[in-house]
Amino acid sequence: MTCSYATQDHRSIDNKDESVRLSLNYSNDDLSVSSKTPDLSSTELLISNSVILNDQNPVSNPRIAKSCFLSTFIFLINFISSILVINLSKWIYVKHHFPNLTLTTMNFFITFLLLLVCLQLKLFAHVRLPIPSMIPVSICFGGFIAFSNLSLQYNTVGTYQLIKLQVTPTVMLVSWLFFKAYYPLPIVFSFIPVLVGTLISTYYDLQFNMFGLFCALMSVLFTAMYQILVEHSQNVHNCNALQLLLYQAPLSGLLLLCFVPFFEPLNDLEKFMNYDTILLILLCGFIAFFVNLTIFWVIGNLSPVAYNMIGHTKTLLIILVGSILFHEALNIKQIFGLGFTMFGVFIYTYFKYIRKPTK
Repeated sequence: MTCSYATQDHRSIDNKDESVRLSLNYSNDDLSVSSKTPDLSSTELLISNSVILNDQNPVSNPRIAKSCFLSTFIFLINFISSILVINLSKWIYVKHHFPNLTLTTMNFFITFLLLLVCLQLKLFAHVRLPIPSMIPVSICFGGFIAFSNLSLQYNTVGTYQLIKLQVTPTVMLVSWLFFKAYYPLPIVFSFIPVLVGTLISTYYDLQFNMFGLFCALMSVLFTAMYQILVEHSQNVHNCNALQLLLYQAPLSGLLLLCFVPFFEPLNDLEKFMNYDTILLILLCGFIAFFVNLTIFWVIGNLSPVAYNMIGHTKTLLIILVGSILFHEALNIKQIFGLGFTMFGVFIYTYFKYIRKPTK
């Protein structure tokens, strides 16, 4: 499934993925890159100290090399798994015809089990959260993942990815209407080409259908609501995304399980349960979980600009791989729409992180 669970880090469109994102939410604004340049004497002092330390501690170089290797390895896992999880989910829907909501529900419980393993390994600490206050965010979480996967099933990968980019302007609109948030005009205007490009690409999609568009729009709405509620919940309960996800995943799975029998009769499930399909479902769940787990390191160790540029690269690669893997040919008008959309996204990144406008 597209289990890139949104995190607070992704609530600004820096979300790029997303996703299936099971998408975990952190604020990219928490990351800062120092632009202060040290004077010459400070630089000389730093070089001198570095030489002295290297002479005194010859083990430091192997440690640095080991750290660089580990960082590169974690980054590659995140980059590759983010691309794989969406196309693998699409493969399960299209090639194996596995019921969508059932797969979504199963992945919620796979995520919960893997989180319990991480808890036992002390990768994060357990905190007690009130169950009633978790229900609204779990409903939005379930709706966001379920409609995202339905969008992926009934739309091309390109249309699915481009419509996901509308989450940030939706969050901005809601924040402006209800929370009086301020956004500089250059950032607001940057979403005009994002919206127009998406409309062009979607309209000329040869596999366009109204139900797929409805699911995509609902996924945008639920994702925006989810991101706002996650930020609120983390602030109120003073918890991180993994601690919150430990409650969200099983609650969302149980809530969705109540609706599955009405849309996907469980008595037909046995005809889909063969060895290959079960293996792909487990693999999809594991890959999606590693997307969520490694995103902590990626956001913590990259500057906002680098993180966004890599996110945009992943978006383009997901569309390219999807069009090749599922024979979803892009016509010239769709390519123009895609290019126009990405132009708007890069403009947004420029004004948001490189040339930060003042109020």
